[in-house]
Amino acid sequence: MMEEKDKVANGIETIKTATVVESMTDGFYLLDDRMILKYINGIAEKITGKRMEEIVGRPVLEAFPALVGSHTERMILQVLENKGSMEFDENFSDHGGWYHIKLISIEEGGFAIYFQTIEQQKRLEEKLTDFAYFDYLTGLSNRRRMTEIAFSLKEKGEEYSFFYINLDNLKFINALYNYTSGDKVVVSVAERLRTFSCGNRHVGRLEGDEFIIILEKVPKEELKNLASELLALFKEPFILADFQTAYVTASIGIACSPYDTERLRDLVAYAQTAMYEAKKIKGPSFAFYMPAMMASRERRVLIEKSLMDCLENSGFYFTVQPQISGGGTNLSGVEVLARWNHPVLGELSPLEFIEVAEQTGTIAHLTVHLLKGVLQTIKQWESQYGWDTKTAINMTPSLLANSAFFDEFFSLLEQYKIKPSLLEIELTEHAEMAYSETTIRNLELCRDKGISIAIDDFGTGFSMISYLTQFPINKIKIDRYFIQKIGEDAKSEAVLKSLIHLANSIGCELLAEGVERSEEIVFLKENSCTKFQGYFYDKAMLLEDFEEKYLKEKVISSK
Repeated sequence: MMEEKDKVANGIETIKTATVVESMTDGFYLLDDRMILKYINGIAEKITGKRMEEIVGRPVLEAFPALVGSHTERMILQVLENKGSMEFDENFSDHGGWYHIKLISIEEGGFAIYFQTIEQQKRLEEKLTDFAYFDYLTGLSNRRRMTEIAFSLKEKGEEYSFFYINLDNLKFINALYNYTSGDKVVVSVAERLRTFSCGNRHVGRLEGDEFIIILEKVPKEELKNLASELLALFKEPFILADFQTAYVTASIGIACSPYDTERLRDLVAYAQTAMYEAKKIKGPSFAFYMPAMMASRERRVLIEKSLMDCLENSGFYFTVQPQISGGGTNLSGVEVLARWNHPVLGELSPLEFIEVAEQTGTIAHLTVHLLKGVLQTIKQWESQYGWDTKTAINMTPSLLANSAFFDEFFSLLEQYKIKPSLLEIELTEHAEMAYSETTIRNLELCRDKGISIAIDDFGTGFSMISYLTQFPINKIKIDRYFIQKIGEDAKSEAVLKSLIHLANSIGCELLAEGVERSEEIVFLKENSCTKFQGYFYDKAMLLEDFEEKYLKEKVISSK
């Protein structure tokens, strides 16, 4: 009777165990101590695609050859030998990818295997890793990953170098076209840089228009050749989002560890400093870090910070250079020239601070500040002296493509009650300048309001001729290069005559820049150019000096 009860109890226990095992969400195997399969639940059948009757009674390594030599086999043998339990993850690509596996030894002998798919979780982890270590736009390594690569090399005591790469004109492309075009350029640059990558060259993007390459164990004498190879990647134009093309140039700064410094933070700063030195060279270029550059970096950092601060009482001012017509006595206009007496650095060259303003995106902030002073001065001259002469203001290409800037510009004209006809916008000669619908729209708005449009430094670039048909030009300023050649070079004189004829034939006002000698005046007048600007008449003048010579005398003589 007791035997019958025991059989029933064991049967009930078996049913309970089977019910529990089959209701699990984990796959389940039961093996004896010889690694023979004794049981497999329904979930395991579904995952492996093998039915219980096919594999029970067979060695697990025979039933599942993929386990042979795997990490799981080693763990099974370890559990068989040491008992206890163990958990780990393993990837079985033939069976759905990643699984979390748990091995538990059984007191009566053998062991149980529990496993569940974690493929979705692993994919999420990979995405999170991508977010943490890879640039979202280009797929290149990001700052964090590049830092870890450099730190690892430093810890190993390896020699390595940084190439700090900056795209010289990406901000201009963003302004002239749109950020979609800029992003497409960044992606294209990344694709070209990726071809430079190999086992000991790691390519990454820091942010915006800055990339970095870490080179392991490359002799310093070879770095120059590698930098030239990199710059060669930028020779072909890049396709923009709207299928237009643009040339992008790059500047590269190079710093080496341990030659320049062993500190990682300093190495990045040194490479960046060398990059800014490379920017001072025309066109694509590179420069190696030298200690003397640090003074230049500190100077630039100070200029950048000052440009971002409030510009009131910061030392900015402007001068004006007269434009003369007729026999040399009539004032036909003035050109405004920005100046900066920095509170720490003293008088700065406009070329220096305007370039920094362009590169840092603070040019609009600076121009609006200067415009307020110019318009206030015009209003004052109008009231005191009856001022009715054009004032020319230089605008960089990035400003011309900035609609928000022009909205503020027009608002300032209304605020100061300045007649638009008293203003002239000068398009500064710029190698990167190109056609843009936004630029055209902004210039046409100016023309419609009565603001004159002038091309500065005309004749020095092949593209300048095409601007005459693209832009609503009222005035041409002939570059001083041709003026200086008068009486010295017959070919230059011939080109100058052709430029004058071209301007007159299309009905554009004409002005010669950089006039310094009387023979230049004679030649220009003989060839129908009668408006001049240059040292022959006056250099750029402080406002009080200009008022004294050109405005007060006029008031006195009219009385």
